[in-house]
Amino acid sequence: MNKTLSRIVIIIEIILTCIFFALLIDTALAYKNNGLYPSFRLTVVIIALSIALVFPLATHIIIRVKHRSNTPEGEILPFLFLSITLECICFLPTYYIETGHLIFDPIFINVLIRFAFLANAILFLFVSLLLMGANNNNYITYLIISLVTSLVLSMMAPNSSSIQAAGSNFGSDYDVYFNFAIALITVATIITFIGAATKDKMRHGIQKSISYILLAMGNYGIFLLSNSITTIIASVILIVGCIMLTVTSKESF
Repeated sequence: MNKTLSRIVIIIEIILTCIFFALLIDTALAYKNNGLYPSFRLTVVIIALSIALVFPLATHIIIRVKHRSNTPEGEILPFLFLSITLECICFLPTYYIETGHLIFDPIFINVLIRFAFLANAILFLFVSLLLMGANNNNYITYLIISLVTSLVLSMMAPNSSSIQAAGSNFGSDYDVYFNFAIALITVATIITFIGAATKDKMRHGIQKSISYILLAMGNYGIFLLSNSITTIIASVILIVGCIMLTVTSKESF
């Protein structure tokens, strides 16, 4: 990837990380200032999102600065890490409920949440296909088309009114279909990663596929599962995946 573009992506990721961290801290302080404590579920969410902000960013920086990614999937990695950070926009509805501060229109936020989750799922899928050995001559074109299509679908899907959206956690009745589609893409991605690990007889290739599987599972568990225990487990899985990808990158990036 072009060094200038790579730096721009990292800078954007750092800026978004700082913004989302500020929102997480502001939410916690809102309770402290009132002499209260966040619920167990909210505490788990704040910690899990903090992990989703710190570890992918640290992994991204280490891989880009120290190891230099030259493999086909390495071209997608900056955008994959950026998409994980962007997924933290899903905290804005909770931020509004807990603090009463509405940053953007609920419908606009819902569109961004849909796009962030779809884009992330698609990026994971493309990484798995490249590791599987898919023809990478035109993958950038296909990736751009897929991301643009995801954005269009996110915008065109029916929304509730702004008031109704704010009252229902910024969501819409149609979001269940988006969640189902993301779940299917994630399952297909994990299966493809398993196929890549089976196809690649080299120890390093297997380890790399496993690290991506852990990243995909951890990412899905943190952002799309609502159970506190599964969120905690997913956070641990994401940490292990990030560390494992950083270690294996020394041999191939």
